Amino acid sequence: MYTQKNIVYVLRYDFENDQTIKPRYLIVIDNNNTTSLVLSLVTSKDHIPDNLMKHGCINEPDRMIHCHVFLSEKIIGENGFSFPLNSFIYINTSTVFQTDSQKLIEKYQDKVEVKDRMTDDEFSNLIYCIYKSKYISRGIKKRIEVALNDLTK
Repeated sequence: MYTQKNIVYVLRYDFENDQTIKPRYLIVIDNNNTTSLVLSLVTSKDHIPDNLMKHGCINEPDRMIHCHVFLSEKIIGENGFSFPLNSFIYINTSTVFQTDSQKLIEKYQDKVEVKDRMTDDEFSNLIYCIYKSKYISRGIKKRIEVALNDLTK
């Protein structure tokens, strides 16, 4: 379930910070069997200026924007998955994080659906976008570096 490239839909995602529990998509970036690096598709709310809107990585440091955009209906999964709405990953420490795999499994064991696996091209573009961000920790960057190297083998 929490294997690299999986697009996971959590029916009742708990942010653990007083936000409303609601459905949330996650993409598994890396899994080393003790900690999974998980990326949360935080919102379908659009905070991107129209002139910058495109599918893929948007990195505008002068505007303090670093995100990855999945345009609606654009196929990103090996079996044809696409998001029904434009979806945005605003890259920062609250959306790209490490968590204990076992705790994640226990917490969401009957509240999770694996929707698809990302295509290699989409996954490469996503993790490279994360890797370029100045808003994530060095530890996560190192994990992503390994994932990037694995993709190029």
